Amino acid sequence: MPTLKKIRFTMINHKIDHDIMKQMDFEADGNNPYDVISLIDKMDELLTKDQCLSIMEKQGCCKSGQRDKDCKGFAKEHGNKPLYEKLELLSSIRYMMSPQLNDDGTITITFGNFSNGVYMGEHTCSCGVIKKLKQPFSVSPTYCGCCAGHFLYHYQNALGVKLKLKEINSSPLNTNGVKPCSFTFEVIE
Repeated sequence: MPTLKKIRFTMINHKIDHDIMKQMDFEADGNNPYDVISLIDKMDELLTKDQCLSIMEKQGCCKSGQRDKDCKGFAKEHGNKPLYEKLELLSSIRYMMSPQLNDDGTITITFGNFSNGVYMGEHTCSCGVIKKLKQPFSVSPTYCGCCAGHFLYHYQNALGVKLKLKEINSSPLNTNGVKPCSFTFEVIE
């Protein structure tokens, strides 16, 4: 989950104007998800979409453990293959979904409430903190940049490319579970 402290630190690194940052409440309870959601609403109001995405992609959690090892091992095993082939093979790593290489060279990943290709009902948010909050409620898609940052980290390691979050296509958080999580990444290196 993104925290007020991490978001503030990232904004400083991104050289967000001091006068804009003064309008944001970084003094609230940094671990309260409602305070983080409120800050993200303020970011949507005061920052550009690109700034919001760039800040939130840095908030990604769960960047270690077995998935990290699996992605780095995948990179060693398949590093000499072209990107399209690596993307076809990437679903072999648990929880890495089935990425799609788009005609414009971007990569889209979509994940939701599916098991073996069968829809299992309403889409839910995978964020552990969000799951603890009283449902239903709507959250800005900007919040989901944190989850996108998690996948960005692992996809970069597995594919051996530098990525940038281009778009949060959909989220169960702002569609009452109608749409799955879907992110599009731009290959920048």
